[in-house]
Amino acid sequence: MRRRAPHLPLTLLAAALLLAGPARAQEGTSAGAGSGASAEGGVPLADSYQLTNADGDRICPLVLTARPHGRKGAPAGLYDVTLDKAVCGAAILFAVDIASWAPGPGESIRLHGPDGRLVAEFTEGVGGTWEALREGDGVYFLVNPRLAEPALQAADLVGDWDIALTAGQPLCRIALTDAPAGSEVYRARLAPGCAAAIVALAPDRWRLDGSDLVLLTAQGEGFRFARQEDGTWEKVPPDEGTPLLLSRP
Repeated sequence: MRRRAPHLPLTLLAAALLLAGPARAQEGTSAGAGSGASAEGGVPLADSYQLTNADGDRICPLVLTARPHGRKGAPAGLYDVTLDKAVCGAAILFAVDIASWAPGPGESIRLHGPDGRLVAEFTEGVGGTWEALREGDGVYFLVNPRLAEPALQAADLVGDWDIALTAGQPLCRIALTDAPAGSEVYRARLAPGCAAAIVALAPDRWRLDGSDLVLLTAQGEGFRFARQEDGTWEKVPPDEGTPLLLSRP
């Protein structure tokens, strides 16, 4: 199962795109990139990005330029990174160490310090995101606002869903409605004929928590689901308790 990537709010996407234009004009070297596209000057992946933590609530806007990094003693093949270190350092601590970058194998992105030391390596994910795990620190994402998926809305999930332990073998059907059941919480309804194990869980409400779907029970417990690449939803963590999958009928 892949880790969930942050979905940028529509307002943030719009702001990022507005910022991206002037930044590219100022640099004179950035261009559209991502998933095999080449930037101006023949540098793949040079573009404007958002560096975020795993929850997507700490954000550092930056530009991976196509301008060669000219610091004396730095390895060849590096390019300059443009960012506001005061703003970014307050959001992402290691951002103050970022000065250069290089495209890596398999569409990966490597962020380096001014002397060429590797700060973080991001591997390509889905939906305009790249992911890095910094040992002893945590998971971080690079998000290309032009390619990123817009924030998930509750209306996107309203309707019928099959509940299963194994893909393709539904045990029950549940309707996620748009009927309010509290602040940003909505009613859920099990269809007749559900397996006893699902009925015993008694999910009767649901809500969105960031990019996760949470089913709430009559006892107040919650089951968290993360969206998968194939459009299904898997209960997370998958190794705790009974595995559950949600899919459209």
